[in-house]
Amino acid sequence: MPAERVSWRPTALVALFFTLLAALVQRQDANWDLRNYHLYTPLAWLDGRLGYDIAAAQMQTWHNPIADLPFALLVRGGASGWLVMVWLALPSFIALLFGLRLLDALMPAQRSRLRTWMAGLVAITGAAVYPGTAATFNDHIVGAFVLAGLWWAVDSFRRRGAWATWLPVGLLAGIAAGLKLTAVMYCLGFIAMALCAGPLKQLPARLVALAIGGALGAALSWGPWGWYLWEHHGNPLFPYFNHWFHSPDALFSERRDLRFLPKTALDALNVPLRLLRKNNDFSEASLADARLLLGFGAFAVWLWLRGKRGAEAASVLPVAADASQQREAAASYWPLLAFVVVSYTFWLGVYSIYRYLYPLELLFSVLIVGVISVAFARRWSRTALVVGALLVIAPTKHPGWGRDPFRSPMISVEFPALPADSLVVTSTETPIGHAVAFLPRGVPALAIRNNFMDPQQCTRLQARVESRIAGHDGPLWLLRPVEVDTVAAERMTLYGLRVDGACRRVADSLAEIELCPLARTPFTPICSAPPGR
Repeated sequence: MPAERVSWRPTALVALFFTLLAALVQRQDANWDLRNYHLYTPLAWLDGRLGYDIAAAQMQTWHNPIADLPFALLVRGGASGWLVMVWLALPSFIALLFGLRLLDALMPAQRSRLRTWMAGLVAITGAAVYPGTAATFNDHIVGAFVLAGLWWAVDSFRRRGAWATWLPVGLLAGIAAGLKLTAVMYCLGFIAMALCAGPLKQLPARLVALAIGGALGAALSWGPWGWYLWEHHGNPLFPYFNHWFHSPDALFSERRDLRFLPKTALDALNVPLRLLRKNNDFSEASLADARLLLGFGAFAVWLWLRGKRGAEAASVLPVAADASQQREAAASYWPLLAFVVVSYTFWLGVYSIYRYLYPLELLFSVLIVGVISVAFARRWSRTALVVGALLVIAPTKHPGWGRDPFRSPMISVEFPALPADSLVVTSTETPIGHAVAFLPRGVPALAIRNNFMDPQQCTRLQARVESRIAGHDGPLWLLRPVEVDTVAAERMTLYGLRVDGACRRVADSLAEIELCPLARTPFTPICSAPPGR
C-alpha cells in the first residue's frame, strides 16, 4: 500500500506507548538545567525579574526561554508532576512518531506491525532519546522539528515541488534552531540534503525556499528573545559569541564548551567505537551506545542492498512492491546521507556532547531496524527483527540526569518571611535558580560568583553588582546550598560580606538550601564599570 494511504494510527499508538512508558518509568524530571534555568528564566522574563536580578541562573540565565514557557506556567499553576510529565513528553512522542513514519517512507515494501514495534523499541531506548524523554533539556523538541522536517522532505521527493518541499522544511529547522542554538547543526544538514535532492536546475529554488523558511522559523522562535538580549545587552546571542558583539556585560569570548571535543584526528574518527564502552568522553554523566556505529554501518548495508537489487532485479525487494514508491524511497538515500554526514561533522567539531545527537540517534535507530527488514525480507524476517533489536539495545548504558518521584505540585519552594527592602545574593555554581523564581516580587537576587560572574573578572554586570551591594541600605541575605562552599565564602569577603546569624531553611522540593543573614563592612570596589554601548 502506498505510504500516503497508510493510517497514522498504528504508528501513533506505538510512539505513544513507548513515550509514555519511558516517561512513567523515569518519573518526573529534576535535572541540573531544570534546577538552574529552565524554570527561572521564563518566569523571571514574565515577571520582569530579569530587569533587577543579575545572573541568578548563572551563564544559562540568557538561554532562550520561549520553549520553557508552558512548562514554567504549569509549575506556577501548581500542576502535579505527572501532568507536567505529559506535557514534556509531547515532543518526544512527535519525534518518535515522525521517526517511525520516516522509516515507512524510506523502506515501504517491508512495512509491518512488528517492524514498527521493534523500531519504536530501539529508538526509545537510546542513550540520548530515553533520558531526554519528558525532560526539560529541549533536545527532544529539536528532535521533533528535525524528524518532522526529514519526514516531510523524504515524503515529498518527486511528489511536491521545490517550494512545497523545502519551505516547510526550512520553517521547521529554523524554529528548532531559534529555540535551541545547538540545532544549527541540523540546519546545515538540511542545506546539504537540499543540494543532493533533485535536478540541478531546481537547486536555486530549493535553497531559496529553505532559506526563507529558515529565516521565518528563527524569527518566530528566537526573534522576541533575541531582540530582548539586543536591547538589554547589545548582543542578540548573549553571552555567547561576545568576541563578535563586544557587549560590556560579559567577557569578550565565545564561551564554547571544549571539554568533549576530540583532541586528535584519531579521537574524531573513533567516536562511534569509543561509544561502545561506558565512559564520560561525550557527557558529564557516563553512557554507552552502539547506535552511532551501527547507524553508519546501516547506511553502507543499505547502499549494498540497493546495488544488489539493481543487479538481481527483485531478489531483495518483493516484485509486487509499487515501482514508483520504490524509486522515491531509493532517491532519498544520498540526500539523507548528506544530511547525516554534515550534521555529524559539525557536531564533532563544535560540540561533541552526546545528547545533542538526539535526532541522529533516533534516525539511526529506525534505519538500523529498516535495513534488517530489507536484508531478511525473504526469510527469517520476524526472528531477525526481534534479535537484531535486542542486540542493538544490549550495549546501551543510559546517563542519569536526575529524576524524582511524582509529586503534587511538581515543584514547590517556600521562603521564610523577608523584611521590606531585602536583597538576596548568591555565590555558588550549584543550580538554585529555580528557587529564585519563588522569591517575592521586588526582592532582587544578585549573583556575586557562579559559572558566569566572578569578582576577579570585571564586566559591567559585575560592576553593577558591586555598586548595588555597596548602596543597599536594607537587609542582605545569602541564598546558598546547605553544604557550605568555601570558595563562596572567600568571594564574599571581597564584597565585605559575612554570614551574621543563624541560617533558616528554605522549604524546597528540589534542593536543600538555606537563607542566611549577612553583615557588611566597607570594601574597596574591584571592578569599575566599562563604557556603555
